[in-house]
Amino acid sequence: MNPDNFCTSDQWSMITSAPSTSQLAGVLGGFLITAIALLFDRGSREGVHTLALFSSAVLILMLDSFLFSLISGTQPPDNADRQGICAIAWTQGDLATGMLAAGTTGLFGGLGWMLASHAVNKVPSEDPADIRAYCFLADLGGWLTFGSAMATTLIMSETSIDYLHFVLGHRPALWLTGAIVGFSAAVILLDFALVYIRTKTLNRSLANTAEPTRLALRSIKVATVGTLFLAVAASWLAVSLARFPIGWLTTPNRGFVGFVFVLALLVPTIVSTAICYSVASTDDGPARRFARRP
Repeated sequence: MNPDNFCTSDQWSMITSAPSTSQLAGVLGGFLITAIALLFDRGSREGVHTLALFSSAVLILMLDSFLFSLISGTQPPDNADRQGICAIAWTQGDLATGMLAAGTTGLFGGLGWMLASHAVNKVPSEDPADIRAYCFLADLGGWLTFGSAMATTLIMSETSIDYLHFVLGHRPALWLTGAIVGFSAAVILLDFALVYIRTKTLNRSLANTAEPTRLALRSIKVATVGTLFLAVAASWLAVSLARFPIGWLTTPNRGFVGFVFVLALLVPTIVSTAICYSVASTDDGPARRFARRP
């Protein structure tokens, strides 16, 4: 294990970066509370969708800020306990990073819905130039959601590799690193396809001024419940690590490391994919268009 006082892994210290990350999570959570207060005046279906995403994101970001503050207070001793304490800090950091990723994607997913709802409610029916401007605004909301999902997925994959580097005491095997990178790439491609299809469908509906655009609510329950589950499970595990046999973290135990990966990488990617699938769009597929024909 690393002999320094900051538990570095591949030139990165989870302890020294924790204070600024804790502040970031707290600021994002505070912004969402303000956004929720503004949304209470809206009684639309889209407003309910956005409130659900924002509410679950507030909880996970606030808990995440607390976890990073715990990590920032870690002080590894100069004795044999250093290895275990550093392993706890890195496990907490891996879990907290996954929580931050889910909360951030929820924030931008809700922001994307706000932009799309504004475009749908304000799109004109006369000037084609103005219609294109509102179509761009609706598209921007979807691609902001994808950008957040892609960035956080990449951050989670790199943090997971650094976590393995520390608990193993050496770089992970090439096949294991490749598996993490490949999984993350597959998730990003899936998110891209979902956002592309849904934004293209919404754009086509907005351009067709002959019929009103009605946004479709999809997968919001999956995203909300997944975020709440991650917030509770990851924060509980993070604060309970000192109660577990220290050998599970330092040897390490494969089952335990696998469980950490599920909470720190798999669940957040499921949440982000669900949010991408819920990007503002319509149900105006081929079957529905055919059904509307006279």
